[in-house]
Amino acid sequence: MTLSNSHKLQLLCDLLQNQSDEQYMTDGEAHQIDRLLQTLSRDTNLSPSLLQTLQHIQENHQLDNRPFSNDVSEWVISLSSDYTTE
Repeated sequence: MTLSNSHKLQLLCDLLQNQSDEQYMTDGEAHQIDRLLQTLSRDTNLSPSLLQTLQHIQENHQLDNRPFSNDVSEWVISLSSDYTTE
C-alpha cells in the first residue's frame, strides 16, 4: 500500500514531535525522517511553503540521534496545517 502525502506528512509530524518530546531519536527514526524528507521534497505538487518547511527540516537533520533545534514545534504546525487540508 502506498502512503499518500497526507499520511507521509502525518508520520513526519509524529516522528518530529516524538523526537522533540524525548530529545532523542533512534537510528531507525532518523533514517525514516530522512526518507520522508527526500520523498516529499521531490513532489512538485506540494505548496511552496510546505517545500520551504521541508527544506528547513533537511538543513537541520542529522543522521546521528542528536535532537533537532527548537524549531520543531513550528515545523509540526506548518506540516499539520498542510496535511489536514489535503
